[in-house]
Amino acid sequence: MPEEKKEELIHLTIDGIPVEVPPGTLVWAAAQKAGIEIPIYCYHQKMPPLGACRMCFVEIEKMPKPPQTSCTTPVAEGMVVHTKTEKVLKARKGTLEFLLLNHPLDCPICDKAGECDLQDFTLRHGPGNTRFDLHKRHYEKPIPVSEDVLLDRERCILCQRCTRFSSEISMDNGLVMISRGYKMEVGTAPGHAFDSVFSGNTTEICPVGALTASTYRFKARPWELKHTASVCNNCSVGCNARVDTRVDRVMRLMSRNNDAVDDGWLCNRGRWEFEYVNSPKRLRTPLIRRNGQLTPASWNEALSFIASRLKEIVAQHGPQSVAGIGSTRTTNEEAYLFQKLLRQVIGTKNVDHHHGTFPGARDQLTGKPWAMTNSIVDIELASHIVLVASDPYQRQPILNLRMKKALRNGAKIFIINSAETELDRLAALTLRVPTGSEGIAVKAMLKHLLNNKSVDLNGYEDMRSIIQREDQVIRAGEDSFGAKVTTQLQSLAEELLTAKGAVILYDEMATLVSGNEDLAADVQALAVLTKQLDRPGAGVGPLFEDANSLGARDMGLLPDALPGYQPVDEPGLSYDEILNNSQVKALLVMGANPARHLPEGHLPPSLELVVVQELLLNETAQQADVVLPAVSFAEKDGSMTNVDHHVQAIRRALRPVPGAKADWEILVALAQALGESWTYASPSDVLLEIAEQNPFYAGLTWEDLGAQGIRVVQEQEVAHV
Repeated sequence: MPEEKKEELIHLTIDGIPVEVPPGTLVWAAAQKAGIEIPIYCYHQKMPPLGACRMCFVEIEKMPKPPQTSCTTPVAEGMVVHTKTEKVLKARKGTLEFLLLNHPLDCPICDKAGECDLQDFTLRHGPGNTRFDLHKRHYEKPIPVSEDVLLDRERCILCQRCTRFSSEISMDNGLVMISRGYKMEVGTAPGHAFDSVFSGNTTEICPVGALTASTYRFKARPWELKHTASVCNNCSVGCNARVDTRVDRVMRLMSRNNDAVDDGWLCNRGRWEFEYVNSPKRLRTPLIRRNGQLTPASWNEALSFIASRLKEIVAQHGPQSVAGIGSTRTTNEEAYLFQKLLRQVIGTKNVDHHHGTFPGARDQLTGKPWAMTNSIVDIELASHIVLVASDPYQRQPILNLRMKKALRNGAKIFIINSAETELDRLAALTLRVPTGSEGIAVKAMLKHLLNNKSVDLNGYEDMRSIIQREDQVIRAGEDSFGAKVTTQLQSLAEELLTAKGAVILYDEMATLVSGNEDLAADVQALAVLTKQLDRPGAGVGPLFEDANSLGARDMGLLPDALPGYQPVDEPGLSYDEILNNSQVKALLVMGANPARHLPEGHLPPSLELVVVQELLLNETAQQADVVLPAVSFAEKDGSMTNVDHHVQAIRRALRPVPGAKADWEILVALAQALGESWTYASPSDVLLEIAEQNPFYAGLTWEDLGAQGIRVVQEQEVAHV
């Protein structure tokens, strides 16, 4: 076997310390590796260097015009760098003196105080006094540049991080530099609004207190906050986040860089939509319906009532009269225990959760579960990105940034959708089709490929007959598209055949739209025929809705599969069947709201017992016979599985609301009330059992999750990323 080629490292010396770094590394990053601080303002590791603030000065031997900016200078073999020479120190002090000329001395009321780079660098590198004794410049403050972001112009040091984020990362030009010279300031372009779903990132990367979040302004001081590493709970990307709490309240969420998942960014939903955790309407005691009203009860009373009624219903109607609807936002451990309670303790097969339409637990073509075959990082390596009936900007926002990163790397984006999306303006081709016909558009592409003699059908010959049976539907669809769109679909199919790497994605919930029932299978077939599988920059799969949608599937919250997609002897009732079958007499609901999917929001009158585990009194809980108060992601430990099979840890950041319990604790207590001897003491105990039962999670332990989780790839293999 040939030896793996190792990348040659560059050797240099910084302040007498030998450093080895890869070619292309900037001097600033090399110094950071050596533990040497070089102050920066304009530079950000996720954006191209600018060299505007002139703060990161160093002196490099044998280079002209010292000092040099370390954030724009790449390392070279044998380079000798000095960061503390008299010339460097004088230049830094001069830069700081200019930055402070008009900067207000309002640190005591500034939200950034305590985590402000200007404050910190002035203390460590700046002058101890000022020669400026004139009046400072003043502006009206603050200016709301959006509903969420406020601008204090006199604090701005014109580092341009925010405007470069808007132009280079989110690519929406929400913030721009206005005017020139000493009048230059940050603002919005005429006729444009700063309404990006990524706007909150500018408040975090601002090195001073110029941009602040309206939700956090004057709410707390940084030194009062407790920081807990966790994961965002608001969509299926699973962005790493830091939960900042004060006196048992979540004050804010900040990004926590994970290059394999979020690339260091958060969307506004992930950053600010956590008020349900702090809500005064949180449930704090079990409720039992008496005389038509939900009234407070003790935990023992509630659990005894549930166990007694379940036993009565099972005795009278049999175990299949009981059904369970699980959650896409509870942890893996809780989803696993929920299906175990229903299957093994109660004895029913009726277990499901709200999800898209998939033909079986696994794809018949590849034998793989319905999930993205590529990693999130693969998206930025793709040459082609095809989005079918999906809008990541609204649904999985940080994936939208990955796609824009791929675009900057030379990728082409193709969109097939009935609605407008944010990426339309950047796409190489946008195909607008009638609602519910995105699936027909994919069938038309398959039909064209199957008529292409160069397409290898080895092992997939039956696909031709499947598509032929749909020929009349496809023809009708092509007529509705028109000749131009049909030709463009055919050209796209041909282009995918020769694409270096194509990632083809669709929204899980689009499969529920009438006309798109076969969308999942057809998109998978498109990837198989074009050979866009199992290589870097290529892949296919659904974009899931919630934080643990894929975890719920992995854990067996399905009527036709056990944990790890192991087959069942006989499938149980599906989600819709559970809600529309008069034979179901008892319904257990964990962290879900099925009433929203029923006509007029009413649960079936045939139900004799409805038990709901929930944080707030939602529509389903309002109709329940028993409501058990649960806790949020910020109040418990556990694991969740994101859209590309990264298993990550959420960690308790708050004391649980008094009277409420974690869902896994509720399930253990309920199993014990039903006569089972469950002895799980923590989520880590449950994870060990999952690792024994689920081949995807084989060998996984709580310690393996570490700070940034690991990606479980296939059965019998758990790969660290």
